[in-house]
Amino acid sequence: MAKQMLVFPFTVSVDGSGRMLDQAQGVYARSLARMLAERLTAPPRLAASLAALTADGPLDGGNGEEGHGWIVASQPWTLDEACHIGLPEGTEYVLHGSAELTDRVRLRILLVDSPEHKLALDHVVVRPRNELFSALDEAAREIARALGEDAPAAPWPTRDVEAFVAYLRGRDMSAAHEAGVKVPDPKRSFDPYLEAARRDPLFIDAQDRMLALALDFALGGQGPVAVAREGCEKLLAIDPLAHKAHVALAEMDLAEGDPVAAEARLRKALALRSDWSPGFERLGTALTRQERYAEAIPWFQKALAERSDDADALQGLGVALAECGHLEDAERAWKAALSLGVRSPHIHDNLAKVYALLGRGAEARAQRAISRRLQGKSRFGLDLFRKAWEWLSGGTGPR
Repeated sequence: MAKQMLVFPFTVSVDGSGRMLDQAQGVYARSLARMLAERLTAPPRLAASLAALTADGPLDGGNGEEGHGWIVASQPWTLDEACHIGLPEGTEYVLHGSAELTDRVRLRILLVDSPEHKLALDHVVVRPRNELFSALDEAAREIARALGEDAPAAPWPTRDVEAFVAYLRGRDMSAAHEAGVKVPDPKRSFDPYLEAARRDPLFIDAQDRMLALALDFALGGQGPVAVAREGCEKLLAIDPLAHKAHVALAEMDLAEGDPVAAEARLRKALALRSDWSPGFERLGTALTRQERYAEAIPWFQKALAERSDDADALQGLGVALAECGHLEDAERAWKAALSLGVRSPHIHDNLAKVYALLGRGAEARAQRAISRRLQGKSRFGLDLFRKAWEWLSGGTGPR
């Protein structure tokens, strides 16, 4: 069974009036704790989760607008306080401490064994800023050793320290949007990730997380869509080979009802990476939205050749086949999607239409009933009329 710990954001230094000496330190205190939590998650032996401390009130340092903000502590807990934290079931350890990232990195790591009510580790790491990776590796190694485990070995996503520091700021920005924490200027949400990409064009994780945030803006309502588009365009200016940026823009086009623009974006992405299989299904979808069903079919089939359990491709293939008159093939595609656990009233509605066209009335009614049940609708109206008419006219099925 994995040894589980809850990791809290590190504390930061404050001046005599209780203000942080540097506003960025709150960001790094959260981000360095986040990096250690990810570093110390190595199933099945170790599992670490990060606690998010938020409250209604001013933003970090008290200088921002009133709103939902991060809590930034200035002192680590005492042993007794740490042992009285309510932990998730199965979690035995609390990891907390303090952090500073300036021209040096300083971490004080406090690992508390809550059931035993004891401090399992009190370790201080001090290294120059350019040895940030070594500092985090040392901290992870000492924590694992205190737990009687080997330190997880994994490469860092970049070897450029300043690119990684920018990435830490980006991760904190992503976490803020996810937690509903008010940020001073949403228009600058992508700047840290873009800086990381400029410093290291091969820093793929920074690009991927920036694009995920852009889609959260555009599709999840976490920020202005125009800002998300601008961020993707800026990434393409930094790295013209960033094919996923084209895909993200295509998703925005599809969401805004512009499948023609989405198709153009997806073809650019596939021109850069012809083997990028998720693009096959999305291109099929863009073509389907333009009612170019025959052209869409081979793209869905290509997606399924790469991954036979692609439920989206199966659903899209079913629609395209049905529109082209291949009703039995469409039925097989939708049934395959259902066998993967897809629960969508649209599939059952489509199957009902296909069965009605094939003259299989009883099966059509059954599919309509399932669709109604999934939508929480009662049985009434046209369906009752249809059932009654079939009964009166000696329609299909036993009476």
